[in-house]
Amino acid sequence: MSSILAAPIKKDHEGVPVVKIVFWGPTMAGKTTALTIIKVLKTLEDPSLVYKFLKLEDPTGRTLFFDQAIFGIGRNIKTGLPYMKYHVFTVPGQDRHSGQRKVVLRGAHGLVIVIDSEKTRWEENKKSLMELNALVGEKMYNGTLPYFLMLNKMDLPREERISALEVGKLLVEAGADKNLRDVSSRIVETSCLEARNDLKKLLSTADKSKIIDEHGRLRKEVRPKSVQRVIKPVEALIREILVKVMQAEKASA
Repeated sequence: MSSILAAPIKKDHEGVPVVKIVFWGPTMAGKTTALTIIKVLKTLEDPSLVYKFLKLEDPTGRTLFFDQAIFGIGRNIKTGLPYMKYHVFTVPGQDRHSGQRKVVLRGAHGLVIVIDSEKTRWEENKKSLMELNALVGEKMYNGTLPYFLMLNKMDLPREERISALEVGKLLVEAGADKNLRDVSSRIVETSCLEARNDLKKLLSTADKSKIIDEHGRLRKEVRPKSVQRVIKPVEALIREILVKVMQAEKASA
């Protein structure tokens, strides 16, 4: 199993396999907001599969060490336990927390690389990518550490933000273009601000029967597009990791 993934998949105290996903990026790029949106969405859709949510922030709202949440996937009818859990972390983006970032990154099975699309944050994005490339660039290159790029704050006026096409230039300047393969197919444009507002608007719907199923849970098909884009990288990574696990099991059979 570990030969196809950067790290072996371990089981928790109940024997459930746990996958680790890390949100990486510069400070104030939207990592914690994205994780909060995912937590709220999953709680509305199935609260029994939300196991943990922890935010460690300073008074300005910046992450001090990491944020984390644990979610389940499906449920085994016999045991009542999820088939798998995914443990999602964010890293602190400030320069002084480079040591913490290395610790949080350790043992990751997938990455969501958050890029702040605001043009004035170009250098911060580049520095963040350079650091990530130095730490795990080879693993991304050989495919054992799958990733997605989240280009956030795309609600900004066009003249104030970079485009998906300009991400390539950013990667070149950061020296990460060779290791981040197939990057054009792995960019997801998001606006955590829009997602948060659209989620609030959805929940204020007068006729709840249109958005809630017979069990009192939010129907997945009513997810706002902005929210769907925020959660897309994590769900895509989980699918990709599961495929790798099945390939490894087949090869060892």
